[in-house]
Amino acid sequence: MALLPPILPLLLLALLAASAAGDVVPKPAPALPPLLVVSTDGLSPAEQVLLAGIQGLLNRTNAAVWLRSGGMNARILKELQDEGLAVETVSGPWPLVDRFRDRFEGMVLGSVGDESINRATSVAAVTRALIVDASLAARPEFAGLPVVADARVLSDVELWERFGPRFLRGHAVHQATRKTLHLRDLAVSIGMASFYDVTPEERTRRVRGLGPGTRVFGWGEDELRFVREVSRGGGAVLPADWSLNLSALRHLPAATPSSGKPDRGSADAEEPSPLKPGERVVAFVVTDGDNLQWIGGGFVDNPGFWASPHRGGFAVTWEMAPSLTEFAPRVLGHLRRTATPLDDFVCGPSGFGYQFPRHVPDRRDAARRTGLAADAAGMRWVTVLDDGGGPDRVDEWLERPEIAGLLHKDYAPYNGHRGAVAWHAGKPAVAYRFLLWESKRGDGTLRPDWLPEGVAAGVAGLPGDNASKVSDRFALVNVHAWSFRDSGGPMGAIAKTIPLLPPGTRVVTASGFFRLLTTNR
Repeated sequence: MALLPPILPLLLLALLAASAAGDVVPKPAPALPPLLVVSTDGLSPAEQVLLAGIQGLLNRTNAAVWLRSGGMNARILKELQDEGLAVETVSGPWPLVDRFRDRFEGMVLGSVGDESINRATSVAAVTRALIVDASLAARPEFAGLPVVADARVLSDVELWERFGPRFLRGHAVHQATRKTLHLRDLAVSIGMASFYDVTPEERTRRVRGLGPGTRVFGWGEDELRFVREVSRGGGAVLPADWSLNLSALRHLPAATPSSGKPDRGSADAEEPSPLKPGERVVAFVVTDGDNLQWIGGGFVDNPGFWASPHRGGFAVTWEMAPSLTEFAPRVLGHLRRTATPLDDFVCGPSGFGYQFPRHVPDRRDAARRTGLAADAAGMRWVTVLDDGGGPDRVDEWLERPEIAGLLHKDYAPYNGHRGAVAWHAGKPAVAYRFLLWESKRGDGTLRPDWLPEGVAAGVAGLPGDNASKVSDRFALVNVHAWSFRDSGGPMGAIAKTIPLLPPGTRVVTASGFFRLLTTNR
């Protein structure tokens, strides 16, 4: 190897010294293009589906397009602007069609309101074609764009023969054809197949065909049947049929937490004080955190939920979807930054997605996926919602090293196993004992045992010092997210229940509940 001329090492040393002293100014990072914030006011369904497809195409590699909305979407947009990101306001899809014309390879035609719009969304997901309702195809903005496919005449068989091998494995969208603006952007941005109007057998077959652990974004007509059909295919549901901006959110990392306190529900959370003689232990857990559209939408501003004036006044645990770490990390980051020391998070049902363990063909694989998802989200405790089978039927989940315990609920009612506790691998699976829920009986009156007074009476009936086993003094209370709307929501219901609890009752987070139970087994 040739030697450097004697002067070069000296020059290099001088350059390094000047750089260290600040004499050499590094080149500034290139400025990010502005985020295009689109108003959706007054758009027709055909324009909405066109916009959703454009957003998905332009957000494939980065967050380029954002649909203006309220709730968490508005919060995150403000955060981005406060951090210095420039935004540019756009009205509807048409300026984007003109501005990014060279990014589109053509049109895929469909008809809003029938299954052809899902086939069109599927084709757009694996091409660079715009989703165009046939009523708009003759508009001058599309002049010169070829028709890549006409989904109105493309059968399901032809769709899967031509494009099936290109669909992203392990993912699918299940979206009603009447929902034109929501969720379709995510399908297009990552290449997911979209469908809805198929037979139950075909739904299961498609989920199975997309591979083990397929996550199905969206919702169905009937919760029990839909989740059962997806579970039988080895998949799990992520409720997201009203979600906006997931194609952009998946590119936005969570902001740095504002404090050094450990995340609620993490392995490093503060240990609770020892159990006192005769003490009863109660944890209130609010449902529906697996609902991506709700957590990513109005949840944050609703006074019955995150915006409740009661939050921070008592311990409460929120079900939360671990998939947020992958598809909306900024949402979970916002909640963690704004959480109080009395807010706790557990994985929503049933871990990596909503599925019924009883119907999953490979339970060990499902448990593995849940363990990995829980670990990525920093949550040690996992909700399992099953269609039959009790807390003694989930050993595969308790065997996972990432999972410290399970909150078990039956499909209906959630507290069907009345607080039963099953131990495996030194860890507990605990069934819900009480429900805080506005539920009507056959005569139209509310069930009194599910109201605040009834729950408090149930806790008072738990044994104290005379308990035959310590778990008889523990009670998980499932708080229904969609009840008590006229009286402060779930947080208002909890606030009304706590003063009614008998003396010697400790209200804790789910993390504290499981630590106390395990320590005092």
